Amino acid sequence: MTEPVEPSPPLAELVESRLAQLATHAPRLAALLGKQPVLAAQARHVLLGSDFALRAMGHHDVELAALWQQGRLTEARSAADYRFLVETLLPEEADTEANAMRALRILRQCEMLRLAWRDLAGIAGLHDTLRETSWLADAMICGAARTAAALLAPRHGRPPPDAGRLMILAMGKLGGMELNFSSDVDLVFLYARGGQTDGPAPLDLEEYYTRQGRLLIRLLDQVTEDGFAFRVDMRLRPFGESGPLVASFAFLEDYLQAHGRDWERYAWIKARALTEVDRFDALREQMLRPFVYRRYLDFGVFESLREMKALIGREVRRRDRAGSIKLGPGGIREIEFIVQAFQLVRGGQDGSLREPSLLAVLPRLARSRLLPAAAVAELQCAYDFLRLLENRVQMFDDAQTHELPQEPVARARIAAALGFADAAAMEAQFHLHRARVEAHFAALFGEGGSRPGAALDLAPLWEPALGRAVLADQLAQLAQDGPALLARLESLVGGPRLRRLDEIGRRRLKQLLELLLAGHQAARDSDALRRICDILEAIGLRSAYFSLLVENQRARERLLEVARQGDFLAGQLARNPALLDELLDERWLDELPGRTALTAELAARLAEVGADDVEREVEQLARFKQAAVFRVALADLFGRLPLMQVSDRLTEIAGVILGKAMALALRQTAAQYGSPRCEEDGRPRAVAIAALGYGKFGGYELGYGSDLDLVFLHDSTGERQQTDAATPVDNQVFFLRYAQRLIHLLTVHSAAGRVYEIDVRLRPSGKGGMLVTSIAAFRSYQFGEAWTWEHQALLHARAVAGDAALMARIEAVRVEVLEHAVRRADLREQIRDMRERQRRELAKGGEGRFDLKHDRGGIADIEFLAQYWALRWAAEYPPVVHYPDTIRQLESVASAALVPQATVDVLVRAYQYYRRTAHRRALEGLDGPVEAGQYAADRAAVAAIWHATMEEPV
Repeated sequence: MTEPVEPSPPLAELVESRLAQLATHAPRLAALLGKQPVLAAQARHVLLGSDFALRAMGHHDVELAALWQQGRLTEARSAADYRFLVETLLPEEADTEANAMRALRILRQCEMLRLAWRDLAGIAGLHDTLRETSWLADAMICGAARTAAALLAPRHGRPPPDAGRLMILAMGKLGGMELNFSSDVDLVFLYARGGQTDGPAPLDLEEYYTRQGRLLIRLLDQVTEDGFAFRVDMRLRPFGESGPLVASFAFLEDYLQAHGRDWERYAWIKARALTEVDRFDALREQMLRPFVYRRYLDFGVFESLREMKALIGREVRRRDRAGSIKLGPGGIREIEFIVQAFQLVRGGQDGSLREPSLLAVLPRLARSRLLPAAAVAELQCAYDFLRLLENRVQMFDDAQTHELPQEPVARARIAAALGFADAAAMEAQFHLHRARVEAHFAALFGEGGSRPGAALDLAPLWEPALGRAVLADQLAQLAQDGPALLARLESLVGGPRLRRLDEIGRRRLKQLLELLLAGHQAARDSDALRRICDILEAIGLRSAYFSLLVENQRARERLLEVARQGDFLAGQLARNPALLDELLDERWLDELPGRTALTAELAARLAEVGADDVEREVEQLARFKQAAVFRVALADLFGRLPLMQVSDRLTEIAGVILGKAMALALRQTAAQYGSPRCEEDGRPRAVAIAALGYGKFGGYELGYGSDLDLVFLHDSTGERQQTDAATPVDNQVFFLRYAQRLIHLLTVHSAAGRVYEIDVRLRPSGKGGMLVTSIAAFRSYQFGEAWTWEHQALLHARAVAGDAALMARIEAVRVEVLEHAVRRADLREQIRDMRERQRRELAKGGEGRFDLKHDRGGIADIEFLAQYWALRWAAEYPPVVHYPDTIRQLESVASAALVPQATVDVLVRAYQYYRRTAHRRALEGLDGPVEAGQYAADRAAVAAIWHATMEEPV
């Protein structure tokens, strides 16, 4: 909202002359102004900024006087207000076409004056004006459609009820609810199916809807002595001006699949139904969404948007319109292109971007970290200023223009109406915003990966007729083994996947390879190049991923860094090229998303899937895990996360996925069998289920390839335990089916691979036990039957997902068991013998080699020591078993002075060193024992502590 300022003396004199003209041509209004000082003051600002306002007041003196006397001039209107106004003016049974035209045009003049008055007087803000202008257009278009149908009805009747009405789609700025003051309205007409009307002279529905559409356009667009209502533009329909005026759903679907072009994808972002809204919702999901929004990240849009911008730029230069508020450099269209680019690239995966309103989407780019918050703020500020300026230019004379007037007085009047001291101040602000927009546009779109210096030309790889001698010489300068590099590239582009690329795909791949090789890093590192080629081959025909890397230098640099680090991350990219998008995500440079953000991200992914599409749900779980783990690995690789936080993050990801998978399994099982309930002492209640995580999951020590050790518990008790279905089943049957469903969700191979490997062998009684056990039975087993090794395992356990109250009960039982159920008389011997047996069976080290986990002095020795001390002292010092991870268990026994702090420090340092090495080797795709030399001192220190604690006579 702008605050009007007092005009300069020359402009004030001009306003007084306008008021004198108003007294002559609109005496009723002039008399009303004389009685209302507030309105009179507002009128001066309105007449300063708009000649259209003066004309409208002169032509519609009577109508406007009534509006003013009702006190409605300065009030806001709602969409319902406009619908009521139009329905009052155009009743269901239309009078004549001429009368309908006159009513619509007078309404338009009066309402546009009201909108201009509120805007120029500083009562309404820009967004209010755009929204109300759009609501007015909506109501008038729908009214015109209703009138057209009524005028056709006496002779041709109406369509059958199940055929529906003419579907009218608002496109462009009207679709986004951001209509300009003097804009035309972009419309598309559709109908559901064929058939006939029911009148005396029936028409096929295609012909009927065509006649209705033509009449609707005439009611709005035709210029009469009262002007026009809205200019109508139908060029966005299939085949444009050469296509049929109305299209059936089937025709539109065939057109989009066979002929739809990139610019039409941008146009259909804005589609919004004015009629037949329910049918459009289904149409959008089934037909438009797959056309507009790709399931993969569609970075190819940058190339096509850049080409469109170049075409617009040539037209602007040809017509000498560089100063256009809309189309000029840094203008409104560039902001629209920025927003649309992100909508098309990511809208297939992010439903929050599938929104026709630019004003709604722009701030979401900052929340989703797609653009820096500062950049979004500048673009938002520029868009508001440019759209306000555009609206004020159009309000000046109700002209469909996008340029500042050349006439100095007119320009000065617009500047004063905007609150500027003079035109120069306004123009300085105009140029400032355009420069900022132009800079953001150039940063985003750039030149598509162009580079300075002499270019490497890989064209001979695809065109043997060009000869390869020059290319061979160029490659020899890049790499130590030029012929091997040439052979690698030939194998890549001639492979079974990439040789079928279309022309666009080949061009993108060629440009990408030239950019990667021009930096020399890939060419000089044969292993890195091999991994990159594997990734490019895995991308196959989805050349939009090539565009992603062409468009983003940072992504290319990170790809090279990842490829140089080993096979683990490169293999992840090769198996799932969609992870390339994570190379663009700057969030891991500052802070990885926490549990709340991860939960929201997974929920958003699953929201894109139908509730009955189990296969896609599993795929989304897998893709979420891959992306989240890949982000952690990147942060780890680039030194942004310490060791303990890596495991914490991986464990947090697993907890989020398990919680959601449990909810999905519960929903799916309950849909078939009903929900489990129990009845105790005559009181029925719902049954809760929770998961107990063991091992690395329970101890916050997950690695990149870890599986999940799980035990599932329930709290069902009482005389009656069955589901609430019409045909109930015993709860134990439900629990079995539920556990099977959950394990299936997490372990089945989907299009994105499996989510996790699951191990449930730690449940009471092992393989022979129930998949889901009651918490009471679990407690009884732990006290009466569990072995010492099972109590060791319980030290590294915690409730990880499920019902919160049951999780708290499980934790209380865990602590109770560790305090009171452990057999301590022969505890040292039991743990020592278990460790020796494990070492004999699992250790893989040998001469000069060290198995980090299982050899003497390794990770397992440290874990067993921590477990021995915690179990030994749990009854006397309960805090030692409160934490499920090895390091905090060690620190607890030191804090309680049960073990010397110096001893614990040695173990913690070695444990972290070993774990850090294991993480790094996992990232590099390495396995097996390591060279023993550099670990000798730590290994000896740990072994000495083991010997003193577990083997020396007591």
